[in-house]
Amino acid sequence: MFNNINDDFIPETPEEFILVRAAELARTNVNAAMETIRDGMPSDFSKNRLNYLKELNHIFVREQEEKMNRLERFIFKTRDWPESFPDCTPALRRAVNRWVKQEFSRTSGAKCLILIGPSGTGKTSFAKSLRGYYNYFDGQWRLDIWKNFTSYSIFDNIDWDEFEEKGFPNKKHILTQYGYFKVPHETGVLIEIKCTQPAIVLLNQGLHEGQLGHPPITYEEERETMFWKEHAIIYRMGKYAFLLM
Repeated sequence: MFNNINDDFIPETPEEFILVRAAELARTNVNAAMETIRDGMPSDFSKNRLNYLKELNHIFVREQEEKMNRLERFIFKTRDWPESFPDCTPALRRAVNRWVKQEFSRTSGAKCLILIGPSGTGKTSFAKSLRGYYNYFDGQWRLDIWKNFTSYSIFDNIDWDEFEEKGFPNKKHILTQYGYFKVPHETGVLIEIKCTQPAIVLLNQGLHEGQLGHPPITYEEERETMFWKEHAIIYRMGKYAFLLM
């Protein structure tokens, strides 16, 4: 559909003008590109909606990759780990150093890092200070900002027990480098994403920790606890900070 559309392509038919406009929009906004095709070519859109969405997402990802490559030598982070975490205790520094050393560079099988602590302690600044580019989600899932090529992903201000209810993919997939899996787009179709990035989850103590904040009672809760013991490093900050798993 878009294979022959490049910067040198000259549209001649109304349909080609619509596709060229959609390709331009897809570089920054896939939803707007989809709406352009839907409004201008409704019959073709209804038959090929999934194919259009896949190709427009490909255009978006390619544009973001090129943009990252162009800006890479100009981008720097003002504060790096551990200076980015002002309230980092020696025990927390050891735990995070271990995670960075053992898990951060992995593309499969990495344990996610879950930090539970008071707000305003620098958790988010720390997470954004690690090397490379990141996906960042603050309270809500947005498929349009997910990028397969980032170095890691940050999940902030999300209730642990309501992760999927907030629209996020299964946390056992998105937090554990599950690889390729499909997630729903707001148009109703399923889009395949690639998750090979390690994840950092930031939970405000007493507000977002949910099941992680109390011992398991039911059999199902026990199974969940065992799963995250195997797939996560969980650290609770505070006066009596300790490594949970």
